[in-house]
Amino acid sequence: MGTIAQAAAESGIPAYRVRQLCKTGQVRSVRCGRKVLVNLSSLAAWMQGDAEPTQQPGIRRVGI
Repeated sequence: MGTIAQAAAESGIPAYRVRQLCKTGQVRSVRCGRKVLVNLSSLAAWMQGDAEPTQQPGIRRVGI
């Protein structure tokens, strides 16, 4: 996990594009306060063309 700035620096992708990928659910991420933490392995998989199942951002209901 890393911040958007760290993910952009390590991948070479602009920060605005990393933000878009997180917002659309193409790359896994979580919000921690005001920061967004990016799953770096998910970003690497996206860069290699591996399709991960897209998730809708936000809270989802879980059956118990």
